Amino acid sequence: MDGFFFLASKLVWALIRPETLLVLLIAFGFFAVLRLRLGVARVCLTTGLLGLVAIAIFPLGNLFLRPLETRYPANPEPGEVAGIIVLGGGEEGLISAAWSQPNTGSAGERYLAGIALANRFPDAPLIFTGGSGRVRGGPSGALIAEEIFTDAGIAPERLGFDSASRNTAENASRSRELIIDYGEGSWLLVTSASHMPRAVGSFCAAGWQNILPWPTDYRSGAFGQRIGWDLARNLDELNTGVKEWIGLMAYWVSGRTVPPNAAPGCLSDAL
Repeated sequence: MDGFFFLASKLVWALIRPETLLVLLIAFGFFAVLRLRLGVARVCLTTGLLGLVAIAIFPLGNLFLRPLETRYPANPEPGEVAGIIVLGGGEEGLISAAWSQPNTGSAGERYLAGIALANRFPDAPLIFTGGSGRVRGGPSGALIAEEIFTDAGIAPERLGFDSASRNTAENASRSRELIIDYGEGSWLLVTSASHMPRAVGSFCAAGWQNILPWPTDYRSGAFGQRIGWDLARNLDELNTGVKEWIGLMAYWVSGRTVPPNAAPGCLSDAL
């Protein structure tokens, strides 16, 4: 079932992501031209062009990202810390393998936050959970993480790795298998701020206790100040925001996430 959900999620997202819908709309317009359906062609091509221009000028991703990124506070006061959990997704697996050195992507702040927290709380174990999220497989994120964290000077005996997880639900369930004793204090959950609501819900559904969200990799900002021409950035943020909302709905329907208030003890009292 997990394998089917993984493949289905990849396929559905490839078909409905905003950029795919724009390409399909423009392609349908050209097809209408060939069929001499000029009225339909004008509507499709004009809508597609206006959509691209709107995305290039306006940070529409803000509308989707902002509610997610403000769900949990930044830089909370954790009090006593039992451990740190860093979710994969911030690494570039294929590029890292091609150049034989660790490379991070747009969510590389997850690693920076993990290193900073490990130095701030030197007695806390650090768990990294993440394999390859590619349908055809690829280098495990855990291998890249191990190199990054050990190169940063974190003692190997403090580190634990789950290299098999392919999505957030598996991150939650497989990382829990690495914990023998929850210890005293909060478990700091490190992931991108927009991804945090889905991550928290998944960890609560998996039975975790004393989770304290530690969001990083913020992408939204003041809407008016970000108006300008930046198609690549705005489209990437729109894709990210839409993907997270669809992911939340899919996880809720499939039972892979639960509201934190429905799982007593899941969230730390420090929140």
